[in-house]
Amino acid sequence: MHELSIAEGIIEIVERTANANHVRHVKTVRVSIGELAGVDIPSLEFAWQSVRKGGVAQNAELEIERPRGEAWCLQCQKNIPLHRYGDPCPDCGGYQLAATGGTEMRVIDILEAADDPADSHG
Repeated sequence: MHELSIAEGIIEIVERTANANHVRHVKTVRVSIGELAGVDIPSLEFAWQSVRKGGVAQNAELEIERPRGEAWCLQCQKNIPLHRYGDPCPDCGGYQLAATGGTEMRVIDILEAADDPADSHG
């Protein structure tokens, strides 16, 4: 299950960023995982529950944005929506497609959780 290694990569980025910015608790991690990235979202969410334990993101929610898949059709020379690799062009039926969007996987931002007011450090 490569979703576990993806979740581990996300948590690595979160912990490195939190440490560099003196963040003690992360509330939300927002990621962008394109429709064509080949990631099973329920499996990633399940893996996230495991990898976040014991660190700065212990209680952090994983928010996932899903950019739509797009491709350039070499036959009809236009951008078309593509939901799965192997699907034909919806306009001409051709299979000569080059993905142009929806392949990304990246951490967008990390939101810090509010600490106890008595424990505030500015």
